[in-house]
Amino acid sequence: MTARTQECAEWFREHPAFHRLLVKLRDKFRRYGSPLGMVSLPDASEEECEAARLVLGRDFVPPLQFHTIEFEVELQRSQFGRVNLKEVLGCYFQEEIKTPREIREEEEQKYTDLLDEARKASQTVLCRQWVDALDERRAGSDTLKRAAKQNMEDARHALLRACKSIDLLQQQREERLRLAVLSAQAVGDPHALDRGTLCGRLFLHALAYCAGKPLPASAEEKDALYFQNGILCDSISSCVTQVGLLLGVAEEEHPAYQAFRMRHEPCTLTLSGVSRLTWAHSPSGRVYLVENEGVFCQLCDRSVRFHSPLVCTSGQPSVAVLRLLELLAASGTELFYSGDFDGKGLSIAALLTARWPQNVHLWHFSPADYACCCSKESLGKNSCALLEGCTGTILEETAQEVSRCGLAGYQELLLPQLEADLTETP
Repeated sequence: MTARTQECAEWFREHPAFHRLLVKLRDKFRRYGSPLGMVSLPDASEEECEAARLVLGRDFVPPLQFHTIEFEVELQRSQFGRVNLKEVLGCYFQEEIKTPREIREEEEQKYTDLLDEARKASQTVLCRQWVDALDERRAGSDTLKRAAKQNMEDARHALLRACKSIDLLQQQREERLRLAVLSAQAVGDPHALDRGTLCGRLFLHALAYCAGKPLPASAEEKDALYFQNGILCDSISSCVTQVGLLLGVAEEEHPAYQAFRMRHEPCTLTLSGVSRLTWAHSPSGRVYLVENEGVFCQLCDRSVRFHSPLVCTSGQPSVAVLRLLELLAASGTELFYSGDFDGKGLSIAALLTARWPQNVHLWHFSPADYACCCSKESLGKNSCALLEGCTGTILEETAQEVSRCGLAGYQELLLPQLEADLTETP
């Protein structure tokens, strides 16, 4: 920037009547990138008209109008000499004047530089592949670009932290880590990978990419994705309660769980406990599943007479529940699921039958069973929407009947039938 440019900008500051004219001129450069277009000030004051006359050399009355190029040409004929109007405006407003295209190209270059830096910082092939996917507008690139547009340094900080976390996770594949521990070891902050942070969201995109899956939507799906990648996100509150299962590590039945089984007492396993198991079996080859905790507890009053184990999913299956069912399915166990007749209950049944179609069977989920336990409680909009998701599944007929009646059916009203199935020889 030349001394004449600074001198000219200062002269404009000393004459406030120029300000609105200069704002209009800046708008033209922002739009066109050069001195094109016409400046118009319909409500110009006498002072503003006089200011225009000082540069352009002719009288003006409202509406004040002149060509941008004319203003630059006449300014260069003034005492300031051959100054560049765009540079003068930049000095006056103390900013670099850019067109939308220039701003976009600059942002794209900064984004490219950011990804290049992340590639160089990555220590594993998988992490570099994820960064390449970001460059191809996949695997979280929209999230990163929006963040970069708001604050490039924050986006850089979050991306490099996510890369460090992925690298560490890949280097410790044989060991399960808690999310906070992984975060602390990777970047020195146990909360860096929390779901509400930009780093945490990018990390989740990376995990989904590594697993070859779309980004999960629900909290349960996110927990499952963490677990699949060797991360215990919620190893205490994620749990499953069961009675009667054979649970073991290596060749031996776990002694603590064996004691519960021998006494026919319910036992709650946290995700941490389930993750240590290497196998799970049923003495009968069958396991019965119920959605509701109250139903589970009521049935367990007769657990000494059960011919097969009983598991409670406590509503939407947690990661601990899914991991236990995965072990059972791997052993060829037949799984019989019963739940409420509403959107939630049927959607859980649909999820389980779709995930393990060879193992999961519906247990008292027919339209006839619905008729036995139909209440007077109306279904909500969310519940009805979930029922629509059962179209094309084994539950379609039941879902249509529930939707037609518009009333919820509760598992508690089927307790006699459920108890009979568990205590009588199958």
